[in-house]
Amino acid sequence: MRLTKYLTVFSLAALLFASCGRGGKADESFFQLRGICVAWTDVVTDPSIIDWLGMMKETGMNTISIFGKDYQSPEYYDLKQKIIDMGIDFEYEEHGMTWMLPRELFAEHPEYFRMNENGERVADYNGCPSSEGALRVVYENVKKMESKYRPSNHRYYFWLNDGGDKCHCPLCEDMNLADQGLLFENAMIKGLREIDPEAMLAHLAYDKTSPAPTKVKPAEGIFLEYAPIDRCHERPLTDSTARWVDRPRWCNGEYLQMLKDNLAVFGAENAQILEYWLDDSLFSMWSRPNQPVRWDKDVFDADLELYASLGIRNITCYGAWIDEYYVKTYGDISFVKYYGDALRTYKPKK
Repeated sequence: MRLTKYLTVFSLAALLFASCGRGGKADESFFQLRGICVAWTDVVTDPSIIDWLGMMKETGMNTISIFGKDYQSPEYYDLKQKIIDMGIDFEYEEHGMTWMLPRELFAEHPEYFRMNENGERVADYNGCPSSEGALRVVYENVKKMESKYRPSNHRYYFWLNDGGDKCHCPLCEDMNLADQGLLFENAMIKGLREIDPEAMLAHLAYDKTSPAPTKVKPAEGIFLEYAPIDRCHERPLTDSTARWVDRPRWCNGEYLQMLKDNLAVFGAENAQILEYWLDDSLFSMWSRPNQPVRWDKDVFDADLELYASLGIRNITCYGAWIDEYYVKTYGDISFVKYYGDALRTYKPKK
């Protein structure tokens, strides 16, 4: 009887802890993951000029992803531990297929790599997901990468290579790039869950993988990360005919439909949006000196309302290049506080 009583108390405590944030306080915000994705140089700049971690704590942002620093450096591990000790979750998001399928394997195993439209095997981009050998290499290598890029929240991001084309071999030709990516990701999550049973892996719907997969189903543990990079950033995503003049691939209506198509495949429960509202590297077209962030509060508010209406409760955003130069040149970065506060305090409309 006494043992049963203790077990009951323990179970209730476990449930309470599971519903709490890292600091032990229940997180009742609608958006559960409230994140920012920044470069190493953005975070380690003089905090008296721009203090990303301080802004995160003040506004309730609870997840940070840092790219652009060697994971083997002591400085990387020191900052990672500092962030975790602050009660903020730490992630690493990066295009990683060259780690998973090293290019030097091409000389001995060209069949591991994609076939281009001319019928030639080439050692670029993402490989041939119909190759059992390639899948085996990815499965083994992701287990090696797990310890190097281990997140604090079990959410992993080993994306396909940026801008990659698909494999056109006879076994792959009928699949789109999202289908081909899922074959690799299904192999990765199998390897990750051997080490971390709670592991979850992002399927990045971005650029050429924005259209939803139609032939391959995601394995358990794969979640959608939707990143509408070429949307029109001056208009809400609900403005169906709006198109970004700088990179006019798809209009906002097409981006919204692709999001809905992806949600039909992956579900909304663990889905995550990776937005660009604060991404100064994008608005500067990845060319220094920085241009001002094209912040529009009304666009942001409308987008939040849309994403919430679709059942999405995890939001992150690039904040790259909001750095010392940006603050000294443009001064006002109050939009960062607005972003964090809005994610924390958002209430869905009834």
